[in-house]
Amino acid sequence: MRGPGIFAVAIVLAVASSSPVPSHAQAPSPRSMEAAQALFGLLFAHGFVSLNAQAVELAWPGIEGAVRAQKPSVDAATLAELRREFERIRLARLREITKDLPAIYARYLSAEEMEEIAAFYSSRTGAKMLGIMPKVLPEAFASVLPRIQAMTMETQDSFMKLLRERGLLN
Repeated sequence: MRGPGIFAVAIVLAVASSSPVPSHAQAPSPRSMEAAQALFGLLFAHGFVSLNAQAVELAWPGIEGAVRAQKPSVDAATLAELRREFERIRLARLREITKDLPAIYARYLSAEEMEEIAAFYSSRTGAKMLGIMPKVLPEAFASVLPRIQAMTMETQDSFMKLLRERGLLN
């Protein structure tokens, strides 16, 4: 196997051997699930609601344009009501598709840890962190994503060089 092939096989094997669920996974205790629900409720109310509002802000001009194209006489009050309904519908779907996340938290964190995290997010600093995360994450991803492909290639080249130096690859 030459070039990227060996690197790709190594990555596939590494991913395949890692389990997404801990081997000690068992049903979370009622206390853990209660703590997970409380933590997720806090995160949803701050982060997910804000992210939903941002997504609506981005999507709405196109939706409004399509509505106006179909019904040019539509008034501002109707459009405002439609926007609120769009945001409500989208948030309800978001709530539905994330309903299993608390159980995931409960598999990886103890009730005490989740309570500590929730206490932090309830503090002034934690609340600020939740408030800025929807702004920080897109900016951070925008900063990092353009460099991912180059980093992947550089990592592969460096690793292939290491394999050659150790006599593991011709």
